[in-house]
Amino acid sequence: MTHSVHELLQPGGPVARRLQGFEVRPQQLQLAVAIERAFTGRRHLVAEAGTGVGKSFSYLLPAALHADQNQGQGPVVISTRTIALQEQLEKKDLPFLHAVLPFEWSSTTAVGRNNYLCLRRMHLAEREQSMLENEDRRSHLRRIVDWSMTARETTRMELPFPPLADVWEEVQAEHGNCLNRACSHYERCGWQRARRRAETAQVLIVNHSLYFADLALRLAGATFLPEHKVVVFDEAHHLERVATESLGLRVSAATVGWHLKRLHPRRSDHSLLRRHGTPAALVLLEELRVANDAFFSELEAHAGPDGRDGNSALGDETLAEPLTPLLVHLSQELGAAAMRIEQVDVRMELQARSSGLVGLANVIRSLCDPKSQTGPALIRWVEGSKYGPVLCGAPLDVSSVLRDHLFKSGPTCVLTSATLGPGDDEGFAWVRGQLGLDGDRVDTLRLGSPFDYERNVRLVIESDMPDPSGAPTQFKAAVGDRTKHHVLRNGGHALVLCTSWDFVRFLKEALADDLHEEGIPLLVQGESPLAKLLEQKRAEPSSVLIGTDSLWEGIDVPGEALTLVIVTRLPFQNPSHPLTKARMQAIADKGGDPFRDWSLPEAILKFRQGFGRLIRSQQDHGKVIVLDPRARTKGYGRRFLASLPVQPVLDDDYPDLGL
Repeated sequence: MTHSVHELLQPGGPVARRLQGFEVRPQQLQLAVAIERAFTGRRHLVAEAGTGVGKSFSYLLPAALHADQNQGQGPVVISTRTIALQEQLEKKDLPFLHAVLPFEWSSTTAVGRNNYLCLRRMHLAEREQSMLENEDRRSHLRRIVDWSMTARETTRMELPFPPLADVWEEVQAEHGNCLNRACSHYERCGWQRARRRAETAQVLIVNHSLYFADLALRLAGATFLPEHKVVVFDEAHHLERVATESLGLRVSAATVGWHLKRLHPRRSDHSLLRRHGTPAALVLLEELRVANDAFFSELEAHAGPDGRDGNSALGDETLAEPLTPLLVHLSQELGAAAMRIEQVDVRMELQARSSGLVGLANVIRSLCDPKSQTGPALIRWVEGSKYGPVLCGAPLDVSSVLRDHLFKSGPTCVLTSATLGPGDDEGFAWVRGQLGLDGDRVDTLRLGSPFDYERNVRLVIESDMPDPSGAPTQFKAAVGDRTKHHVLRNGGHALVLCTSWDFVRFLKEALADDLHEEGIPLLVQGESPLAKLLEQKRAEPSSVLIGTDSLWEGIDVPGEALTLVIVTRLPFQNPSHPLTKARMQAIADKGGDPFRDWSLPEAILKFRQGFGRLIRSQQDHGKVIVLDPRARTKGYGRRFLASLPVQPVLDDDYPDLGL
């Protein structure tokens, strides 16, 4: 029997009969039908669907139907931004749909290889415990061994305790360090079982990082994900950034040090290299340590006068570096030592680390010498951090790579999100241009939210605020005063969105004493893991949460814990970042307007995401207060306000608001 999403989502259908409180949402049905049509017509779809539409069912239902009706064509791949959303789909949405849909189908979730335990490497580390230089780490390894006896999937996320990073690195599954069917643990290996499930599943859940890491592998002639004809990207506004990161490169003194420590930790009389290497290899390793410290110390000057917060473009400059010849030489020594070892697992370990050194040498060479690059040309810069300078490179433009290797010759793609660009860009030209999604094989759809914003939200624009561009010091002081006024008046229950860590630190100092006096907890991003901060926010509804980038989107705090969102400043990206400057210059070179064509739409997208933190359910209500006066004094400010689903009021009217 052939089914359709219209049949499955209608009143009295299988979803409605089993899902308590289910109500038919026209936007959800419209999105599901559009995705179903995209699958059958082999057409790309770009669909914006506001908060509350229920996007996950809108793509999971047509995905299950399409997979059932097109068996043997590979899985329908669902790519999300985060592992957390993967887990929501895997543990909540998919089990429900498996239970209620009137046909049999299979699904599984895939995470990156390094999230899996390698039983062979674990037993090698257990046997050669000198690879872990102190008793605490050896004790931690024994806990992992005990856990592995009963673990179901043997993933890091299953561990009942957070693994020490350097212990997990000794036992994780790794590319290039696998015996495959020759391994005695092959049948029980969680990674291999996951691969087999991925090959046979009809619906496969991944995250964007894994999907684009696989795309980078495909460009190099390898692959992990099975062949597939359909992919859905949820939270698709992140694709350009994730693709940039996946095709980019980063290396620091700590990166090199990590490779060296895995071979021979400092002050260790017993190590993999000491036990199985050569005297020449030990000498080379010490030379590399000295050269690594010296090279990255010299790079400190490139980070600029701002130190840890500075960035400095390298342009066409070639950096003289001593690391690559030493890395290649050490790799050769390891390879030769490995060939003399009879134990297969020890030989494999040495060969894998030898290959890792060659890969590291290639990264350093590409970042230091622009003439050595073989892939897309990289914009290179030195980035300051609290751990020292980081050598970075990223492609100027990923649109051509995505156009050629994903949209033109790859699977049918559905891109969806609550926000996919400025609200007045009906054809999504901006995001499509970033991604290289052009041609006549693309459909678009924009659906509003079912939430009643006009009734439940007040958008307040502060008046008489200094301009942050013309009077930054006065603006900063005024933001401190007005933020304090608003959060105290609201009794807390607030989220304060900043655009820099400097502003986060400033507001923490400005608010701490007064909030403490009122018994309002102050939660500051960076002082605890984000997941823990969000747990505290929900557990202590009156609290005030302050943060930057990652709080503007993707967080969900429904109910009375969040009735006030304060936007301190319009979220324009830092124009001084080398990659930003290079991209803006490229637009200008083509006759475009960098501000209009790039900075403004990106800022509006983030602004819309920040606004969306307030209303997460039909019952939510509250205020969004914008402290940046440019939202009403600048011509472009009207585009920010017009992108929101509610009309603004001036703060002069604030006392008369009914919220």
